[in-house]
Amino acid sequence: MDVTFPDYAGALALDQSQSDLFLFNSNFNLVRANGVSQRLSTPILSPCFNQEVQALFEREKAKGIANPMIVGAIPFDMDQPTQLVAPRWSERVTPFNTGLSPFVDKDFVHQVTEQRFTPNQMPFLEMIEQVLSAFKNERLKKVVLSKILDLTLDKMVDIPRLLANIMGQNPNAYHFSVPLECSVLIGASPELLIRKQANKVFSNPLAGSAKRLQKPDNDRQAGEALVRSVKDQYEHRLVVESIRSSLMPLVESIHIQPEPSLISTPTMWHLSTEIEATLLTDNTTSIFDLIKNMHPTPAMCGTPTQLAKQHIESLEPHQRGFFSGLVGWCDAQGNGEWAIAIRCAEVSGNKVKLFAGAGVVPDSSPESEWLETSAKMRTMINAFGIKDSIL
Repeated sequence: MDVTFPDYAGALALDQSQSDLFLFNSNFNLVRANGVSQRLSTPILSPCFNQEVQALFEREKAKGIANPMIVGAIPFDMDQPTQLVAPRWSERVTPFNTGLSPFVDKDFVHQVTEQRFTPNQMPFLEMIEQVLSAFKNERLKKVVLSKILDLTLDKMVDIPRLLANIMGQNPNAYHFSVPLECSVLIGASPELLIRKQANKVFSNPLAGSAKRLQKPDNDRQAGEALVRSVKDQYEHRLVVESIRSSLMPLVESIHIQPEPSLISTPTMWHLSTEIEATLLTDNTTSIFDLIKNMHPTPAMCGTPTQLAKQHIESLEPHQRGFFSGLVGWCDAQGNGEWAIAIRCAEVSGNKVKLFAGAGVVPDSSPESEWLETSAKMRTMINAFGIKDSIL
């Protein structure tokens, strides 16, 4: 039997009238929330951020909520304001895994009336060339450079239906829909920065990517080539080592896969490493402390972090905002889950922003990085039902 939007909408309790619905779905948790009891916009790197979080939780407990929750988004640049809320209503339940088959909502179709890349192809290639030159003279090892695609569509976007289509096409991702001030950040991220359950910490960095191909033999060969790629293995090791270094001062034990595994989304192959750690017994580290140590990883920024950020700030002609930041939730008991905001869109009415980045290392090819970033946008292009040839 064909799976339809109502099947997903019913299972997820999606309602077109819920414009402020927050949703985060993983293999471990399904968190739904709506309404705003309190807002928190303080940058996560502010000296008073942790105290404000605790004060927020105490005010919620005073209202009779036993284990209050914060949901929302943290920007790529942690010096910028967050968009976090204590919702009026929330629930954390068994993750959405009802056995429904992957599906494509064939009647959910949009046409593009206007489009614009920032930067366009030639400036993007020039950015990469500048970074490649910098590798020769600096201790720089990697820089992630990104582009944004602004789209105007022929009609307003039905957010619940888009979310169902995203989940139907990408069943194994971290699905999210996060209301922002004037838009919704929505997507299917393949990458977990941090999950904390009691004193256990989990991370699943991805770095090294290749486009999926239509013919099965060609597709298999593309995945095998990624595993053999010296450039991509190097890029992946930089990310894993960064996360190891970030966690080591805070944990009593850590286990890291010795070699990356090959995973896939419907549009991309990725190198993936699973990391599990146990926090120190007397440690009072919060999930936000872990985030401050880990984010942004070399998968989103580069390495060394501050030097890479300087190049991003000087070269990228756009502000990333919440793209390549974090989306997720945490509760007053210290549990939480935050995925990296990639394979996503920012939607406001019929206006859409898409984002993709590519890790530039000394062996990178500028043209290949342009093609890779375009391929990464395909996840959301497909979810919108856009048939136009725009990439």
